[in-house]
Amino acid sequence: GQPEYNHVNDLSVKELEKELTRLLKVMGKNGVGLSALSDTPPRVLYRFIVEELFKKEIEDVKMKGWVNQFIYEDFYPNPDYVVKSAAQSCIQSMFDFENPIFPDLFSEEMKDHIGLSIDAEDVFLKIQQFKEQFTQLKLQKINIVRCELDKEAGTANLIADVSYKTQVEKGKRLKLEQMQIELNLVRDKEMATWWVVNQVVSDLF
Repeated sequence: GQPEYNHVNDLSVKELEKELTRLLKVMGKNGVGLSALSDTPPRVLYRFIVEELFKKEIEDVKMKGWVNQFIYEDFYPNPDYVVKSAAQSCIQSMFDFENPIFPDLFSEEMKDHIGLSIDAEDVFLKIQQFKEQFTQLKLQKINIVRCELDKEAGTANLIADVSYKTQVEKGKRLKLEQMQIELNLVRDKEMATWWVVNQVVSDLF
C-alpha cells in the first residue's frame, strides 16, 4: 500500500515505537508480517522495514488469512541466539521424560567426553538410561553461564547449570537436583543458519 513513513533518524524513541507499531499494523492489513526471534531493538527493526523490506519484491497474492511472513534473522543471522536456542532445545529434549530424544538437534558426527568419535545412538541410549532411573523427571531451569562462538570455524562451546526434580519411587517426594552440562556445537552442514550439538559432557555419562 506504499504507506508514508519518516526517516529513522528523524524519530525520537517514543515516536519511533509508535511508528513501528503503526507500520506493522499497516503491513498486517496488507498481508505482510515481520517477526524477530531474538531481542532486536525497535530502531533496528524500523530501519530494516523502511530501508530494506519495503524495497523487496514479492508476488501480489491476496487471500483471506494469507500472510507473507518474514523473519528478521533470515536477513541478519544471530549466531549467538541460534546457538543458545539450539542448546536449550537439546537440554530440554534430554530431560523430556515423556518423549525420546530428538535426534535432529544432534550432529551425525558425535564425540564422547574426551573427544573421540562415538555413535549418536550410543549417546541417545545413555540419555534414555538416565531417564529410566526415575518415575518422574521434571526440568526446572536452564541457566547458561558461558557461551563462546568461533563464527569462522563454525564451532561453539556452551556451559549451562541445570536444575531438575526427580522421583525414584512413586509416592515419594521429588528431590531437587543440579547438574552442569557442557555442550559443543557445530554449524549444520546442510543449513548454515542452524547449529547442532556434537558433544555432551556431563554427569549423565
